[in-house]
Amino acid sequence: MTVWVDRFLALALLTFVLLVATRSAARFHIQGAATAGSSALLGARIRAWYVSFLDPIEERCVQLGVTPSFLSFTQLALSAVVALLFATGMLFTGGWLLLVTGSLDIVDGRLARRTDSASPRGAFLDSVIDRYADSFGYIGLAVYFRDSALLWIALFALVGSLLVSYTRARAEGLGQSCKVGLLQRPERYVLLGFGCMLSVLLTRLLQPAVPLEDASVLSVVLSALAVLINVTAIQRAVYVWRELGKKEEPHAA
Repeated sequence: MTVWVDRFLALALLTFVLLVATRSAARFHIQGAATAGSSALLGARIRAWYVSFLDPIEERCVQLGVTPSFLSFTQLALSAVVALLFATGMLFTGGWLLLVTGSLDIVDGRLARRTDSASPRGAFLDSVIDRYADSFGYIGLAVYFRDSALLWIALFALVGSLLVSYTRARAEGLGQSCKVGLLQRPERYVLLGFGCMLSVLLTRLLQPAVPLEDASVLSVVLSALAVLINVTAIQRAVYVWRELGKKEEPHAA
């Protein structure tokens, strides 16, 4: 009986998500795509489409006088909760909460620009918090997978995520822009968050016909994520190396 209840709830949730996505498809061709940024996985229109859903939250924050620093620390606190949820096997809840933390990361930057409160000190604080928030999820998964080889996959993903951020920060410290790469932070949040949620949903939908565990699909997603994150770090390192090399070449007479 419990299995059928789980299947019904999973199917209802999946249907709801698909309906929301379908009804909001008209907002896909919206203004702002040209300035939303893009990557190989998330194009400018997709980013602008998602950010459009955050506009009411940003507006409410302005009305209430919420500061970007408050959102950053809220993101940090929720990221610690994500780690605890992952560590205890609550993958679905941890997955959607991870997407919330990623959304807060977007809103705090937009809020800082809108309220004219952006500053070097605030940008530094935001970067430090981002590194912690980015790491907590992988630490939680490492604890969850502590008795399997996936522990090392989670740690490999953690190292890669730190290197992706470090290569950009170090490059910018040397005066070189570095926004290239397959998996930037939004993509990492999306893949890991939805990977956790879909892993649990598919397990509930396919049981008992297909004997899956809650983390069966997640293990595949995490493995692919770990490889792609480190490929991104290498992409950035090679790009910066070449660009800095061009600057060091002697000018032709």
